[in-house]
Amino acid sequence: MLENIDLSVSMSKEEYKTRIDDLYIRIGELQREAWKMAIPIIIVFEGWHASGMAEIINRCIIGLNPMGFRYHVTTKPTYEEEKKPLFWRFWRDIPAYGSIGIFDRSWYSRTVIEYLDRKGDKDKIERCVKKINVFERQLSDDGYLLIKFFMHISKEEQQKRLFEYKKKGIPLCVVDEGLDYFNEYDNYKSVVDKIIECTHTEYAPWTIIEAEEFNHATVKVLSTAINMIESRTIRRNNLHFSSQRTKLTSYSACAPKISEVDLSQKIEQDEYEEKKDYYQERLGELQYKLFRKKIPLIVVFEGWDASGKGGNIRRIVKKMDPRLYTVEAVGVPNDLEKSYHYLWRFYKKIPEAGHIAIFDRSWYGRVLVERVEAFSTEEQWKRAYNEINEFEEILADFGTIIVKFWLHIDKKEQLRRFENRENTPYKKWKITPDDWRNREKWDAYLEAADEMLSRTHTNYAPWTIIEANDKKYARIKILRNLVENIEKHL
Repeated sequence: MLENIDLSVSMSKEEYKTRIDDLYIRIGELQREAWKMAIPIIIVFEGWHASGMAEIINRCIIGLNPMGFRYHVTTKPTYEEEKKPLFWRFWRDIPAYGSIGIFDRSWYSRTVIEYLDRKGDKDKIERCVKKINVFERQLSDDGYLLIKFFMHISKEEQQKRLFEYKKKGIPLCVVDEGLDYFNEYDNYKSVVDKIIECTHTEYAPWTIIEAEEFNHATVKVLSTAINMIESRTIRRNNLHFSSQRTKLTSYSACAPKISEVDLSQKIEQDEYEEKKDYYQERLGELQYKLFRKKIPLIVVFEGWDASGKGGNIRRIVKKMDPRLYTVEAVGVPNDLEKSYHYLWRFYKKIPEAGHIAIFDRSWYGRVLVERVEAFSTEEQWKRAYNEINEFEEILADFGTIIVKFWLHIDKKEQLRRFENRENTPYKKWKITPDDWRNREKWDAYLEAADEMLSRTHTNYAPWTIIEANDKKYARIKILRNLVENIEKHL
């Protein structure tokens, strides 16, 4: 794509002056319109070192209200960021609905650096490109508008500018020496060109900006952004916007089936105590091994109300070091969380390398409660199966161990536990009107759970159904399963 770009284009000062004010006015109007329509916008700037990116961005944002956008400069990862998957930092920084996020370099620069560090590992770059397309597609499906610019200059122009910077005493890289890889123009041109080609999609297209002359570059950036935002607002006004990329993952033939669960299984008290003590001690030992090897662990608990999720979590952490684990109780999203893509709040809670995160309910709420209660549209929850699998694959690729439990009880046992909670003073807080209301929709939740298990059971994040009518049996099975999973990965 870069080879055929005519870099000789320019714009006179007079033409620039006649056009720029109108562009500033229009981009400001569209920013306000996007805010009213809750359209989130991501603008990505990439380009060669010394391409004038900072100056062009600074010119372009003059027409925007500073309260409506966030400016992100992507440098080499911090100590915290190195202990999380590559895209964690970018999910953290995506704008809320109606806001604009401007990225001065982005996930693309980090991908090129990953490629450089591994001396041309083609498999690595292909995996990174795949993750980029997944990331951008998920955002686009949720209504995000992605606008991507690559600031292109010739090698000769780059060398000329670098010489001028040095002559004037201007730092060659103001923010971070780690971005200096763009100095090696010839070595990276084919890599950059390939990445642009593979990530130029209908939902996140690239615009190449001829950046050897700043006036032309500024006008082209603003004009392109205006056209893309106008196109999106018109589609929204005409109610034509909806994702056409909904993908239902196929059913997994090896997925566990709720209909095959034997809820009569029990364990005797003596055997329970002996095995419980053993597995709890072993988990405490394995926790430190995970920490030393910098392997993160995620444990997901889903299941019926009163199926014993909280009690099982207490048994898991009994002998663990509290400095190395967190328990995330997932409830109804708050107003801030509702203003972002639904996975945003879960990316913020994933554990760093060597730590453990236990989720008491999770991202699966999208295909369970949000589906049954119609808090999400059918298009949204159907799309979520694929999004969840992609989310978990990204975590697994980073080295995260993912263990998922569905706690299953029958309707009669749930009623017994509900009544016990209502009649026991210190347990009363556990029962709510929502629990009784959800019980009335048992069949709908059962259907949703069956489909969830079938569509999200993968080799990197498998489901285990726990027969939980007998609490002691369920606790031992969970403890044993967790120990075996960790030992297998270690």
